[in-house]
Amino acid sequence: MNRRNFGARKEGAEGFSLLEVLVATALMGLVLFAVIQVLASALRAQEASRTNTQAVLAAQKILEEFGDKDVARGVFNGKDGKFAYQVSLEPQFQAPYGPQDKQLVCSLLRVTLSWEERGKIKSVEFYTLRTTVQKKS
Repeated sequence: MNRRNFGARKEGAEGFSLLEVLVATALMGLVLFAVIQVLASALRAQEASRTNTQAVLAAQKILEEFGDKDVARGVFNGKDGKFAYQVSLEPQFQAPYGPQDKQLVCSLLRVTLSWEERGKIKSVEFYTLRTTVQKKS
């Protein structure tokens, strides 16, 4: 009877055994899975970063718009693209200005932006002070 030894290689035989090919394939699969997970995470981070940058730019635009308007106080709501915003202007203090009946008014200008990202509501708040010269009332 002819017995074969399945684990041993014949002398002069070249190539890989089936077991070596299976182990190599399994290892490559695990490495590929890890690489895909890292890439997916990097793409999510990049998307979040882009949205945050857009929010900052939208807030800057809104701050500039309301900084130029002659508004004494109040709360204003609006929408800019996918961002909903709320602007509040609250006078903080007043001081006499010059010899005429004018006063220096310093107001807190607050912009709150909110948006939906991956099923969650995100928001960011920005503050600045606005100084204007007004007639005494």
